[in-house]
Amino acid sequence: MSINIGNGNKIKNSVISEGVINVESNNKKDNFFQKHPVIAAIIATVVGGVILLFGFWGNIVDWIEGIF
Repeated sequence: MSINIGNGNKIKNSVISEGVINVESNNKKDNFFQKHPVIAAIIATVVGGVILLFGFWGNIVDWIEGIF
């Protein structure tokens, strides 16, 4: 099946539909945290756990308990 427009004229630099947005070309690149949210959450949990293991938290808890 073929479509003939006119009598043998060639169409050059023609835009058939101006309102169509090419979705694939407008996509942003996803970073690691958007591609892998579960892995990012596990990493954040491990980092938070390591920070909470430090000994100075006992001093902070004692100070807060002393206020009340």
